Amino acid sequence: MAFLRRGGAATVSVGLALAGLVALGCQQNTQCEQERLELAKTWETLRNTAASRKHVPEDSPLSEAQRTERLQSWTKIEEKADLIRSSFETRQVTWEPAERARKELEELYKTAANPEDPLIQGFGVLLGTADKQYEGFRSACK
Repeated sequence: MAFLRRGGAATVSVGLALAGLVALGCQQNTQCEQERLELAKTWETLRNTAASRKHVPEDSPLSEAQRTERLQSWTKIEEKADLIRSSFETRQVTWEPAERARKELEELYKTAANPEDPLIQGFGVLLGTADKQYEGFRSACK
């Protein structure tokens, strides 16, 4: 009874509330960590896709200038996707470089976009998925 008279019940209530918040925070941290790892994998897939797109088959009808342009374009896209991927490699997310690289990648994609090229179309679908995942992670975990 002396415990309750000295404000012990209020202290216990506050303690339980704080414990609940800590548990909720830990749960959110665990969920954010899982989402961060998934996001890193998604951008790794994008990087690998860009790397594979820069290679031109031997029997391709592209001219030497077109081959060079394709190599340069996809190399830049690959580098930006890798920078974004690396921003999510550790728990300390590097948001500013990721944001800059994401904007630059969007511009690179727009200039490379050819509605008739299935490689560009497929990459665009992957990029759209990655952007949605990125936005969801940023709004929930930043």
